[in-house]
Amino acid sequence: MPHSPSIPRFVPGRTAAIPDAFVVNRGEAAPVLFAIHGISRNAAEMVTRFAEHPRFAGWTIVAPLFEKARFGQYQQLLAGSGQTRSDLGLLGLLDELRDQFKIDCDQLALFGFSGGAQFAHRFAMLYPARVRAVVAVSAGWYLMPDPDLAWPYGFGDGVPLPIDRPAALDVPITVVVGDNDLRIDGSVRQTPLINMMQGETRLRRAKRWAKAMRKAADETGCKSGVELRLLANGVHDFGACARGTNMLDIAARALDVSANNELPVSA
Repeated sequence: MPHSPSIPRFVPGRTAAIPDAFVVNRGEAAPVLFAIHGISRNAAEMVTRFAEHPRFAGWTIVAPLFEKARFGQYQQLLAGSGQTRSDLGLLGLLDELRDQFKIDCDQLALFGFSGGAQFAHRFAMLYPARVRAVVAVSAGWYLMPDPDLAWPYGFGDGVPLPIDRPAALDVPITVVVGDNDLRIDGSVRQTPLINMMQGETRLRRAKRWAKAMRKAADETGCKSGVELRLLANGVHDFGACARGTNMLDIAARALDVSANNELPVSA
């Protein structure tokens, strides 16, 4: 029996260095969204929510599953002994999807929530030529555009690849955060360095990072690709935001170049 194009298919990675993924494949000509989970690793829920949304009816949806044992601190693109860096894992998955399903993975549209937002914006700045646009929702903290800060805090020592600073600052990244995402718990990293530079809450950190990216772009003489959207009544829960806010509509507009100017920019 042929697989329904609206039901997620579980695609196991062919090697331990390639993440498993949930895929809704809408055909070779369809645009592709990669949805990156947070630390709850709710990849199946994410692919289902996007696949059911009317604005993504014609899109292929891919949700990689970055298991901790294989991909370590996937959010920061850090891996321990015997593990694979998550950026390399995603690149391997792209090749696999191209070979197995003929999915076009040349220019990525990335959506990430929480830890997935950390991954998405870091990946985009390491591989700007591979990324069409990013929607980063409710990241716990951010990669600062500062060459004097070591990775994963900045562009300095330990960076996995040399960063093309102007290209990294130019990537279209829509930063989304709920105006009620104010809870501080164990999932929001609290260190003196992060708190000093970015603030204590996800809301404050999103605002400061967007400002820092715009300032860095201005100093570099290039146009910033970062925009900030505040999600009305948004909390730190992907399912709640998908059901009760316009988060997926914001994502659809941000990832659709022809509709990218429909929403006002939040201060």
